[in-house]
Amino acid sequence: MSFGSIQLAVRPTNGYLRLLMEPFRLADWVLQGTGKLSTDTLNGLKTFLHQSMDWSGDQLEKLSDQPLIRESDVGRALYQASRGMKEGAASTSEALSVASRATRYAFDVARKSVADSDRTVEEILFENVAVASVAGASFAGVSISKIQPSFRLNGQDVSLEDIAEDYRKQDPASVKRGPLLLIPGLFCDEGLWVDSGSPVSYLDMVRELGYYPVNFRFNPGNPIPENGRALFRMLNDFFAHGDFYEARPRVVCYSQGGLILRSAIYLSMQPGAPAGDFSKWLDHVIFIASPDGGSYIEKLGFWIGLGLSRVPLPVVSILGAIGNERSDAMKDLSHGVIREEDRAVNHPDRYGLNTYHGELDNVMGTQIFSSISSKSEIWGAWFGDGVVEDTSLRLLSDKVFRQKKNPDDRVHHLEGLSHFQVMNAPETTEIVRRILSEN
Repeated sequence: MSFGSIQLAVRPTNGYLRLLMEPFRLADWVLQGTGKLSTDTLNGLKTFLHQSMDWSGDQLEKLSDQPLIRESDVGRALYQASRGMKEGAASTSEALSVASRATRYAFDVARKSVADSDRTVEEILFENVAVASVAGASFAGVSISKIQPSFRLNGQDVSLEDIAEDYRKQDPASVKRGPLLLIPGLFCDEGLWVDSGSPVSYLDMVRELGYYPVNFRFNPGNPIPENGRALFRMLNDFFAHGDFYEARPRVVCYSQGGLILRSAIYLSMQPGAPAGDFSKWLDHVIFIASPDGGSYIEKLGFWIGLGLSRVPLPVVSILGAIGNERSDAMKDLSHGVIREEDRAVNHPDRYGLNTYHGELDNVMGTQIFSSISSKSEIWGAWFGDGVVEDTSLRLLSDKVFRQKKNPDDRVHHLEGLSHFQVMNAPETTEIVRRILSEN
């Protein structure tokens, strides 16, 4: 794993690994216990029914052998009933034995599936060290409470005028396509675009294509709507600035950055927005690994194992900085909340909340996402890209992106890649390059 010029092979400590794997241990324990309970129940039922039916058959046989009815039709009927009862007891016992064996086999298969998923997650998410550097070095040693959403240039927070001045200094031929807005994800800064991409970095690619990269950084502890409002203010100023007024920039977002941009666009749609609806100012937006329906980071407590373990700071320090894994930012991210009014909904009641409000209806866009498994079974769908479940990644695929021009080219699903690896995948870089190369 790369942080600046330092290469790190990341592997969580046993404590964090155990924390992540607890759901698998619990699932195996439940399956083992339930399987034993089910087979024990079936075996007990088999014994009870066999003994009771066999006893009933014996009683009928004894009754049929009584002197007064032995040779009568009633006696013969009772004898036939006793034989039927005994045969039924044998058949029932065999059927329940088969059911017990089938149940035991089914639960063994289920436990094997859990074990396979356990092993797959560990191998793909932890043993693969070719992971994109998604954590920003600028967060190291900085109190989260002091971080203000801002434009970024040369590793520093800067004003829009600083950006404009630097833009004017560029050779016009080198920025012939104008500005390109780069919106990073949680705990990301401009370093994301420097350290990610293959065979070249995103920064080198956009420079090569003739774009001027405009970088942002956000407070990772703030609620998403708060960061969205900060971006809304910055973009209002950006679109009103003389150097960028007619730019109609393209945008590339990663992960939570997609939610922050959607939040800003939603605010621009409201009456009285200074620059009006941003959809008329934006040319094309590329969303990479956007958790549009939320993420199970907070829902299942996986963030420590899947996310914060990738950050180049001690996990305890980060958790102390943002409170804990149930911070407002995490809660918003877990449900895909982009509006301030939705934050008023009690946290448990946010499940099933509508998180799309038409903000992308008039924006040309493309989505790129991945899954750690190439299988479509329930485990693969649940894990999604290891941080965001499949249903969340696909939430807007049909109802938004495939409704746009060239629908077959608006949704790109890459297999065998985690939420972090997708940024370093050559396929992702190629898709982004192709879209940014279009006139």
